[in-house]
Amino acid sequence: MTDIIIITYGDLKDFDRLKKSIEENCKDYNLIVMDNNQENIGYTKASNKGMALGSAPYIWHLNQDAVVLPGAQEALIKRLDSGKKVGIAGSMQIDYDNRDQIRHGGTSRAFPGGIHKGGLISVGHCRFPEKQTWVNFASVMMKREMLDDIGPMDEAMYLVYSDSDYCYTARSKGWECWYEPTSKVLHKLNVSKTVTEWHKKDMEAFMKKWGIQVLSNNTFTCSKDFQKLDKFP
Repeated sequence: MTDIIIITYGDLKDFDRLKKSIEENCKDYNLIVMDNNQENIGYTKASNKGMALGSAPYIWHLNQDAVVLPGAQEALIKRLDSGKKVGIAGSMQIDYDNRDQIRHGGTSRAFPGGIHKGGLISVGHCRFPEKQTWVNFASVMMKREMLDDIGPMDEAMYLVYSDSDYCYTARSKGWECWYEPTSKVLHKLNVSKTVTEWHKKDMEAFMKKWGIQVLSNNTFTCSKDFQKLDKFP
């Protein structure tokens, strides 16, 4: 059984498309929808509330502007089952309008702005599963066993940074984070892509938590713990 957590906000046309793709391509799941149009409590808090409502051994976070392709659910479960300490697995995210373009095929830098690996499916980019320092939560599955071990996402981050922060927290406690290319979703990137005051506040919360400071020449200095987590997946 898989708890599928979706946070809705704004126009629900994308959500309707996602729901249909789940119905067509997934099985043995419990759909948990948190409506932030009613009360916008932020992505992170809504995600935590959604996870607390479920009890399945696998938790799958999906952005409302994603579309699930056949086999995506099974591939993530298989990756999580590949090792006792594999706690997080992220999908390949493919551009909705250009089905050859990979928008997320793993990651590189998490701070000061997250950078995704990408490329073209036709060229064979991002085709191998790999451990990651973090993965984007537009399509990510995790073990509830890990959630029970390390706790929920950090609500000091309202909208962004909570995905990379959670991966770093998990890894600091001995869990592994993976990119799984055989799990594929489409991603329209229509939601939460503008810079807001919340981005600034979330960055400050991330910096405080991981011991990151801005130097006078606009560069950053980081704690040893963060440097280690940032370099080695």
